[in-house]
Amino acid sequence: MAYIALYRKWRPQTFADLVGQDHISQTLSHAITTGKIGHAYLFAGPRGTGKTSTAKILAKALNCEHGPTPEPCGACEPCKKITDGTSMDVFEIDAASNRGIDEIRDLRETVKFAPAESRYKVYIIDEVHMLTSEAFNALLKTLEEPPEHVVFILATTEAHKVPPTIQSRCQRYDFHRITVEDIEQRLHTIVAQMGMEAEDEALAMIAIQADGGLRDALSILDQCSALAEGKITAERVRQILGLVGHDWIYRMTGAMAGHRPQEILEIVAELLRDGKDLRQILAELSLHFRSIMIYQAAGTLEKMDLYAEQQDVLQDQSQYFTPAQVMAIITRLHEAMNEMKWSPQPRITVEVALLALAHGVDEKAVTAEAMGQGTAQAGVSSAAPAVSAPSGGAAPAADGARIAKLEAQLAKVTELIEKGIPAAKAADSTGAEEQSKKKVSSRNAPPLPAGTVPDPKLVTDEGQQLYQQMIAELKKDPKLRRVAFTIGRAKFAGMTDQIFYIQFNSTMAAIAQNSYSDLIADTLRKLSGKDRLVRCIADNGEMLSGSHGAVTEKKETRAAKAKAEQAKQAAEKKKEQALAQKTMKEELANAPEEKRHAVDAAMSLLNGTVVSMSDDEVPPPDDSDAPPPDDFDAPPPDDEDAPFPEEE
Repeated sequence: MAYIALYRKWRPQTFADLVGQDHISQTLSHAITTGKIGHAYLFAGPRGTGKTSTAKILAKALNCEHGPTPEPCGACEPCKKITDGTSMDVFEIDAASNRGIDEIRDLRETVKFAPAESRYKVYIIDEVHMLTSEAFNALLKTLEEPPEHVVFILATTEAHKVPPTIQSRCQRYDFHRITVEDIEQRLHTIVAQMGMEAEDEALAMIAIQADGGLRDALSILDQCSALAEGKITAERVRQILGLVGHDWIYRMTGAMAGHRPQEILEIVAELLRDGKDLRQILAELSLHFRSIMIYQAAGTLEKMDLYAEQQDVLQDQSQYFTPAQVMAIITRLHEAMNEMKWSPQPRITVEVALLALAHGVDEKAVTAEAMGQGTAQAGVSSAAPAVSAPSGGAAPAADGARIAKLEAQLAKVTELIEKGIPAAKAADSTGAEEQSKKKVSSRNAPPLPAGTVPDPKLVTDEGQQLYQQMIAELKKDPKLRRVAFTIGRAKFAGMTDQIFYIQFNSTMAAIAQNSYSDLIADTLRKLSGKDRLVRCIADNGEMLSGSHGAVTEKKETRAAKAKAEQAKQAAEKKKEQALAQKTMKEELANAPEEKRHAVDAAMSLLNGTVVSMSDDEVPPPDDSDAPPPDDFDAPPPDDEDAPFPEEE
């Protein structure tokens, strides 16, 4: 007989055999006992948690000769056939390979027939989320109102991919990850019944590596039993799974706390020679620091252990780091694991991360992020070591430093009060000093009185040399060569400790002050190391500020003058019209009555006023629009073929 894998040999056969799913086994057992059997079930949960096994147990419970019963006998013919997978009324369908609408149509055609030899026809559709949307739609009506003798059991590891219309027609049961304790207890039971020998640490390690899936744990146990010579040891399990081991992780943590980078590099090199994976090294190191973090927070790892740890080692190594440093280390290790995916040299990535942690961890970034005061990630700082060997604890030392800083600030405030300076005034003066250190923009500088001209004595050789250096510096940048050319056509007009004067023509002075003054000031600061305001002077000696006030004032003056001129012209024109009307009235008064009547009629018809009159004769009317003579033979309007009249 062929060898049967352990996870198949030890598959649960009753609801009582299910491990870690008591909430599901009790619910289904009670439903069968009370006769409240649903027509469709949806089993959702991680891999290896018992979804398919529960579906088969439910099928046996419904079709057992002594049922429906929550405890199928397993000895009758229907139970044996369901266990062997030969029953004609229990169909296991792999949705990954039967995912189309044609397969669902075939199912709809066969579902109407009565069971061949059992009480119910049970359809177990595994990985149901792999069905297409068309297949789901075709299944809707059958799933909602199936025949009385049909039960659907849908199983999936990704319930969120199952349409809500399908979920609403099913009773959903969520399978939980099996705890490490439950897996370890089940492994002890199987090892004892099979007559195998295994160390407790080895079984605990298998339970942790199974990641909540009993099937994975049995597969690892099966592999270890095949390779082990006699007793299954923890060392053999580490070798099979490629685990680094606690001793190496503890050594690396100690070297990190003691700032011994050479020892860390040697450990990594030795692990690689033994065939260990770089990602596994970082993963186990991260799990160890996770255990330290949990131990610092709760004082125990009970019910939270993901990595079998020794209590005395955690108690010792948790004193090397503060909680903020531990979180920073975990963050850096996870960043390194992500970087390894895209790095052409993963070993270099790992070595850089471990060496950075050996030099010290910056806990300020983690603290700021945890308190919502910044978004900086936990990084690495080589300026000051953050980890140290235990000497009374790192947390009390940090508290002492903060207390000393506060005491120094309090002493300074007390000294100011004793001198008669109020604390608020001292703070204001400090703020004023800080404000004075800020950069003053030349563009926004306040205007100077018009006509101000710098003293000719301010034109020095030092200033002239600085002016030429500034132009040369601007020319180095191709984008600023045009600016340098414009400034080069200007003239150096003087320099003090606070102001740098440049003379432009009247047109360019305002443009230079508003567009180039800050750039000139930055370049001068770079060359001389001093902050100076830049003042651009026009040829006529007019001083221009950074604002557009002078230019705006000139524009407003011109606009006002133009408006006044227009108003003057309008007044003169109105005056002339009034005079003309007066003259016209006098002429009409002296005109004959016939002429006055004609003028009044014209004014009434045209709705206007008479400005002047003339004795000139009216020109004769234009005869161009007169009708043609009677002897003109014109073509009809719609005669398109009519010839043009001949020229005489």
